[in-house]
Amino acid sequence: MRYISVLVAIIVSAFVFGSIASAAVPAEPGTGYEKTIGTIGGTIFLDADANGIQDSGEWGMSGVAVHLLNAAGERIATAETFAHACEGLYIFSGVLPGNYTVEVVLPEGYAFTVPGQGAPGATASTVDAVNATTTVINLTEEVIEETDLVVRDAGLVPVEG
Repeated sequence: MRYISVLVAIIVSAFVFGSIASAAVPAEPGTGYEKTIGTIGGTIFLDADANGIQDSGEWGMSGVAVHLLNAAGERIATAETFAHACEGLYIFSGVLPGNYTVEVVLPEGYAFTVPGQGAPGATASTVDAVNATTTVINLTEEVIEETDLVVRDAGLVPVEG
């Protein structure tokens, strides 16, 4: 259920408060009502306790740049996290089947939190701190048919200094 509510929140926010970044790759329409393009999105959040999971009271961060990279590592789209309702969310729509990664541009004064924590369905950081990208997203036709949104989240912690 979390993914459905996140998707609804993203769509409402995109139309009311911001824009959705398109992967800018034209998709050939399918026959009938088959989905032929996917959506990749997530939340960039302040991880106050540095546990890798967005807990109650840990808010999304607005104004963070996020890039969608193709299999060759080339930037094909850029989005910025929302600054209003649903703060911290980003979304890439119109994504064709293929392999992708999400790259998060660290705001000054922040570092990535520990990735790979939390139970399935939790908003948990998936970004590798060394290369600032997620694991590869294998966006197959089957994945596109089965899900409305492939989620990749990132937790940030302030750098003490």
